[in-house]
Amino acid sequence: MLTRIIGWGSTYYAPSVLAAYLDRELGLGGEVIFGGITILLVTGAVLAPAIGRHLDSHGTRRSMCIGAVICALGLALLAAAQGPISYLATWFVIGIGHAMTLANVGNVTVAQLMGERTRRVIGVMMLATGFASSVFWPLAATLSAAFGWRVAWLVFAAMQIVIVLPIHLAIPAAATRLPAADRPAPATVDEEGRVPPGQRRSVFWLLAFAFSASGLVSWGVPLHLIGLLQSAGLSSATAVTIASLGGPATLLARLVDVVAGEKLAVERVALVGLMLGPLACLFMALVPGSTPAALGFVVAFSAAMGVISVARATLPLALFGRRGFATMLGRLTVPQNLTFAAAPLLFAMLIERFGSSGTLMISAGIQVAALLALLVLVRRLGRPEGQGR
Repeated sequence: MLTRIIGWGSTYYAPSVLAAYLDRELGLGGEVIFGGITILLVTGAVLAPAIGRHLDSHGTRRSMCIGAVICALGLALLAAAQGPISYLATWFVIGIGHAMTLANVGNVTVAQLMGERTRRVIGVMMLATGFASSVFWPLAATLSAAFGWRVAWLVFAAMQIVIVLPIHLAIPAAATRLPAADRPAPATVDEEGRVPPGQRRSVFWLLAFAFSASGLVSWGVPLHLIGLLQSAGLSSATAVTIASLGGPATLLARLVDVVAGEKLAVERVALVGLMLGPLACLFMALVPGSTPAALGFVVAFSAAMGVISVARATLPLALFGRRGFATMLGRLTVPQNLTFAAAPLLFAMLIERFGSSGTLMISAGIQVAALLALLVLVRRLGRPEGQGR
């Protein structure tokens, strides 16, 4: 959990605080600064399938250790950036390290080590990851104000070597690795999953579409949340105050899933999130300028996204099993990361063209499409294999 807080905090969240320094000293605009995150996500999408196959065959320790070193190198190079080209180039390096240590790798490690406790442990891990911004926003602000933004990223690079790498080295080398999907072994539901062989392709694409579509909204709306609330008629101070409740709502939803989630099928929990999200968007679009409506929207939408983010990590395991889990996550990462990377720019364009209410209604429509895909998936799971084709 500590390694995920450091990893996500130093890569995904730190640029938000250091953006002003980068703009002032290097002349980098917001498009270039946050374009680094886009490069990180696209790099992860390209590498994910190959990394997934490696994790299934060799376990996760080697990948995570090498990834920590690469992340440290990338962050150190980021501290030495002199302009847009060198700045953006370092994000390719960071993207490689990120794909090898974060993204799916932590979930795969838990699946290989924890067996039946995987869902609960992943939920706890994602709950802790939610504190990454709370830790690294003030840390980045303090370091950059006292020593400069270059020193801040050098400190983050040192954390990868001093803290993250030793923890990764402690992962068991042969952490109950499962046989690859093409090797014969006694089949269990835990290893093989609940999807019959004849339905795996169609279920995979339904899952990929549902998570990519919902992810388009969950990665696009939060970055523009304050602007959306202001466009809906709220004052700047009110918009900031209400938007700040999104983090606690997300964490609370993840906590509820950790405590009670094992009593419910994960796809049912995901369906609740995919129903709550569009309802929240439609409610806000139809009642603009209302503080109670904005409050309800932020809390409900953030809770829905928190539930779905956990399902995104645990539903593939429930459906396809632990055998070949890393390979499956790697394949799912490709459409998801490409969608996530496009989300910030796409929503900026939607807000400019359609305004707050129009963007929220489009968001609701996208989430409804994701909901329908998951409903079809659940229906197929209830059929015998021969009827699912």
